[in-house]
Amino acid sequence: MLAQANKSEYTDVTLQGGGHMSPIKRWLTLGTLGTFFFMVIIDGTIVSIAIPAIARGLSVSTSSANLVISVYLIGISALLLMFGQLGDSTSRMRLFMWGTVIFTLGSLLSGWGLSFGTLIGGRIVQAIGASMTMANSYAIVTDVFPANELGRALGIESIFISLGALAGPGLGGLIISYLSWHDIFLINVPLGIICIFIEWLIFPRHVKAHDHQPLDYGGAAWMILMALVFYGATSTALRQPIITIVLVAVFAVIFVFFVRHERRYQHPLLDLQLFSNRRFRNSLIAALTSFIVSYFFTLLAPIYLQLVLNYAGRLTGELLMISPIIALIANPVAGTLVDRFDKTKIMTAGMITLIVAQGLLIINHGTGEPWPFVIISVVLSLGTALFGTANNTIIMQSVTAKQRGMAGATNSLMREVGLALGTTLASTLYYRAIAHEVGHSVTTAFHIPTDDLLTGQTVAYAVGLIILIGGLIAIWSLREVHTGVVKQHAGN
Repeated sequence: MLAQANKSEYTDVTLQGGGHMSPIKRWLTLGTLGTFFFMVIIDGTIVSIAIPAIARGLSVSTSSANLVISVYLIGISALLLMFGQLGDSTSRMRLFMWGTVIFTLGSLLSGWGLSFGTLIGGRIVQAIGASMTMANSYAIVTDVFPANELGRALGIESIFISLGALAGPGLGGLIISYLSWHDIFLINVPLGIICIFIEWLIFPRHVKAHDHQPLDYGGAAWMILMALVFYGATSTALRQPIITIVLVAVFAVIFVFFVRHERRYQHPLLDLQLFSNRRFRNSLIAALTSFIVSYFFTLLAPIYLQLVLNYAGRLTGELLMISPIIALIANPVAGTLVDRFDKTKIMTAGMITLIVAQGLLIINHGTGEPWPFVIISVVLSLGTALFGTANNTIIMQSVTAKQRGMAGATNSLMREVGLALGTTLASTLYYRAIAHEVGHSVTTAFHIPTDDLLTGQTVAYAVGLIILIGGLIAIWSLREVHTGVVKQHAGN
């Protein structure tokens, strides 16, 4: 019976994906998607270390140079849902290919950047291409892989995502040390060309389009406004709290208008009825909590290693590489488990593991290092692999084939929102707690007593623990629903 169900589902998705793909082509497709996902995500973090060099090279202030980061993140966030809708109504693979081309051209333009305007223009082009690929990547994987292999496929794709999120600053530092800031962008060009060539070889040439639907341009306009205001609010949270409060209020008003528009529009950018699906809704909420809290560690761990433990940059980098190295092994294993066992239970186990890691971070105060940090990094990576792989699989399998683009784009949007909220919340909590201890406003961790740094870290991680518990509650309700369904079938 299960085999028949899997076969039926695969037949349906292969029609949506444009025809049968051999196992070799499926895995080559996954490798290409993962490689490009890595490039797209790493470009959101790799630039941060190059800001001083960009400012000097183009004769602009460092605050102006920060636009190089923000326009990229704003552009992706604003356009994800639109390209998810476009992928659902046309061809996801074709849209991904065009996104690859546009991102590669944007990388070339950014690297060429003889002026600041050219660089910003290149980053906008990059953001357009990145959003086209990110919006459709999860949906393409779900289209081309049968249900009994989807967990493994998404687990492997998660490797590239984890590496992209964690390796950016380190890789950027290496490039800046030996080459120029231009090469941070130009390195994407040969990789992009290779991806384009592989896509041209293995992606179906004649893809049957879905039912064409008009794009929700009104919803897209509201999304752009929300993205601009949201990033404005997160960027002023630490230094200008009054402005942040005003911007949050403006965001709330825009959000109300966006929801009202989506409810009235016949073909909305985001089908709000998706959120009546508890499996999709609660899994997405849990995903957002994990994304938010993961950036607590990303932001605070380097400060802890360098300013609390006084480790050199090389040792700090080696310790920070533990999580992505463990992810190389943990994600495929998690994918295999997801394919064989109950996905909700695995997602629950992953979230509990993340909560354990968060608790260890709270009580870790620098004694016996570096082994406590190593253990925490391993536990954190295992929890992320179990939770993330199961969560992505559940989200993508909880919607119909025609909604996969929208579901995948929404999942990617949660990652971008989590990045912004996580870094903003972690830094605000951290520095506010330190300011309370030292008795004056603080915006830097330099020249702060070690005990006060540890206090700030404890407060931030404690709030992260509460957020993760909220995610566990969202997951737990799914277990209750699943148990109820099983009992009902047993009674029948």
